[in-house]
Amino acid sequence: VMAIVSFAVMIGKTRFLATVKRANESFISQFRNASEALLDPDTEESRRIAADPKVKHSPIYRLYAIGMHEMRQRFAARGRDNGLSAASLDAIRASMDAGLVRENQRLNSQIVLLTIAISGGPFLGLLGTVVGVMITFAAIAAAGDVNVNSIAPGIAAALVATVAGLGVAIPALFGYNWLASQIKNVSADTQVFADEFLTRAAELHSL
Repeated sequence: VMAIVSFAVMIGKTRFLATVKRANESFISQFRNASEALLDPDTEESRRIAADPKVKHSPIYRLYAIGMHEMRQRFAARGRDNGLSAASLDAIRASMDAGLVRENQRLNSQIVLLTIAISGGPFLGLLGTVVGVMITFAAIAAAGDVNVNSIAPGIAAALVATVAGLGVAIPALFGYNWLASQIKNVSADTQVFADEFLTRAAELHSL
């Protein structure tokens, strides 16, 4: 069961991260080409990208949407001519930081199942081996006959549990390390974009 769960998580997470990377690349490409227009909530470009299906799976776009929503609210309350004050920029940063935490939680969801397989698989295998050895020796003691032919099959069968536990843990360990590195890269790109968004918004709209 642990093997099935861990392989399902690794396959599903790999596909999810591939989709996220494509969506991030699509959004970043558009943002680089029209950053000033996309940092204005009233432009046609900002409305068009909100309807673009290519970016709907992008954590960076969702962070951008949070920032634009907060900016739109500030402009509606204070007027565009007043720009964004330092307090407004801090409020936008706080909202984007909260969004960044939620995106990291989404990226790391189900990863805990791999850590359970890595740490729990060998221990369950060891437990099975110990129980098997105990049963084998108990059977030998009851029979009163000690020879290699009576011990070897029981010990060999008991060791299968340890092999099975390691067979679960080793692939899960490799998969976990690879997925963790990919998630770290996506999280870093999202954090970099948040800083870039706030810096450019301050340049364009601050008092």
